[in-house]
Amino acid sequence: MALWLIALAEQMRDEGKPSLARRLVYVVDRRAVVDQATEEAERIQRRLDEVPELAWMRTALGLADEEPLPVSTLRGRLADNRAWLTDPSKPAIVVGTVDMTGSRLLFSGYGVSRGMRPVHAAMLGVDSLFVLDESHLVPAFERLLAQIAQADARIWPEQEIIRPLKLLPLSATGGYRGEAFTLTEKDKAEDRVVGRRLYAAKQLEIRPVETDGGKDALVEPLVEAAWALAFDET
Repeated sequence: MALWLIALAEQMRDEGKPSLARRLVYVVDRRAVVDQATEEAERIQRRLDEVPELAWMRTALGLADEEPLPVSTLRGRLADNRAWLTDPSKPAIVVGTVDMTGSRLLFSGYGVSRGMRPVHAAMLGVDSLFVLDESHLVPAFERLLAQIAQADARIWPEQEIIRPLKLLPLSATGGYRGEAFTLTEKDKAEDRVVGRRLYAAKQLEIRPVETDGGKDALVEPLVEAAWALAFDET
């Protein structure tokens, strides 16, 4: 979220017409992670309001005085504040579950009136970057988003008036077949932090423990060992 917002602000300040999508739609099929992502988006929102050094970003993003960055959450049992719908020209962060974002994208949003369904579909399907976290959990939804993005690119080849949806799947275990972001050979060879983490020696120490066989017998020895490791300066 932070990287997208910084890059978007840089482009809007320097170029006026950014190549990045104006809306970030962060989707994950886990309510707990949706709530965590919402907290992160709201933290970024507060920082924009409170940190003087970020005033240039507010200006570049077109946010008026005391106007917050629109942040909305779409998930069950949580009302949509509709901040992302107020002004299509303003950047916004939308966090939601697969069903709540997907239904709106397909003109059938839960709790959305018939007249507003095309508006929701347009706001999500145009000039938006879908970041699909844990994409391996929802391969069908990932394929749907990819098909929409490809169709948009074919229908609107100029992409000056209608900006197509873009998809960024995120997964540590999935089978994404596109160009993946990864470490380069230069990173591995020259970055000391990366090298220390990749090639760190791992040791296993076996310590016999005498217990009375009770179910909680290992708790105290494990706690003591963990505590000692936490303060081991070697």
